[in-house]
Amino acid sequence: MRLASLSKPVVASGILIAAVVAATQSPPWVRQSFAQVSGKAAASKPQPAADARAEDRAAIKALMASFAQAFEAADAKALAAHWTSEGEYQNDAGVRVDGRDALEKAFARLFATMPDAKAEGQGESLRFLSKDSALAEGRVAVRRGPAEPLKSSQYNVVFIREGSKWLIGQMRESSVEEDTIEDLGWLIGEWKSAGDEGAEIRTTYTWDGDKKFIQGKFALQEKSIGFGGTQIIGVDPTTGEVHSWTFESSGGVGEADWTRDGDQWVLDVVGTMPDGRVLSETNVLTRINENTFTWQSIDRALDDTEVPDLPPVKVTRVQP
Repeated sequence: MRLASLSKPVVASGILIAAVVAATQSPPWVRQSFAQVSGKAAASKPQPAADARAEDRAAIKALMASFAQAFEAADAKALAAHWTSEGEYQNDAGVRVDGRDALEKAFARLFATMPDAKAEGQGESLRFLSKDSALAEGRVAVRRGPAEPLKSSQYNVVFIREGSKWLIGQMRESSVEEDTIEDLGWLIGEWKSAGDEGAEIRTTYTWDGDKKFIQGKFALQEKSIGFGGTQIIGVDPTTGEVHSWTFESSGGVGEADWTRDGDQWVLDVVGTMPDGRVLSETNVLTRINENTFTWQSIDRALDDTEVPDLPPVKVTRVQP
């Protein structure tokens, strides 16, 4: 039985491909827009409306903080107390437990086999279905022991208010197929793409160490621009997810979470430019075939100010 504990290339002047091409395709944006957008007054932004359910959100958050504490303490009785008397738990392995008393017994058996279990919430959304009900959706990673790998699952939790107290009415959990660094093995080799004004971007990916990480070396050469950098891609042991760390020769740094969706990889990127400004964006890498992929940067913001999306870039393998 599993149990869920409830509770971001490309940066700076052009880490990897997309922003590098932006520098060559749209020089005015690179050279002027940064100063323009950063100089806009924050006061021009509309103020968010007051949250009418703020008190309920706080109460549910407190409930799940207590839930997490009980799980970390392996306290079956305290954990089961977070459910309604007729609450239920289900997972995609066919396990279903109904009622608080049965839940307590099930948790006691669970903690007997994994007393050192730890859980980490990885994002959660909460919406209210009615005055006295709410739905939370998210993802959690559980480590069964200090030497065990993280296992991730998705969860849906229905909260019910009984009197003045919020409780769990139903929890459903489903396993998540983890992406691995081997899933990016097709990247190994040398790649190139071309921008305007004669710019050429080359990136070489190689296995590092015992094939636990992929190391990328990238370089841009154009009449007025020349720089490069390094990227490391691997599984972050703290989350169990594919993650990358990127370092520009100009001083910019960035990180990204990689999530696969079929032949696409979606990168949630956050980076810091050499001058300290923060650039966030979503990069989409789409594999066309063994020798071709496209790269696009969207949903971009510089210090919370939106900046234009970049068009897709075609990248091709350099044949030996």
